[in-house]
Amino acid sequence: MPSILDLGKYFELANGVVKNERYENVYIGDVLSFAISHIKDNSIWITIQNNVNVVAIATLREVKAIILTEGVKPDSDMLKRSIEQQIPIFTTELSHFETARLLILKEKEDKL
Repeated sequence: MPSILDLGKYFELANGVVKNERYENVYIGDVLSFAISHIKDNSIWITIQNNVNVVAIATLREVKAIILTEGVKPDSDMLKRSIEQQIPIFTTELSHFETARLLILKEKEDKL
């Protein structure tokens, strides 16, 4: 899997937190109660949820980064907590599907 640093090539970093770590999985979902029981550790999380509860779940599940899609921006509490917890938040105008497709294509490209 690519590095969190690689995400900055395709998405806008919203909170200034930079990490040079690799992620192992990608989770796509917006229902927080479902996400808490299904996100695997060392994942990145693609969602439209932009509140502090996302960071709380991300911390519990050792999420490496969060990508907000559809042009959604993090609210101020989410930004503050993500900086405290050192979880990068990226934003994009792309949909969940387009974001996942881009990650898959870039991963395949990197293997060539």
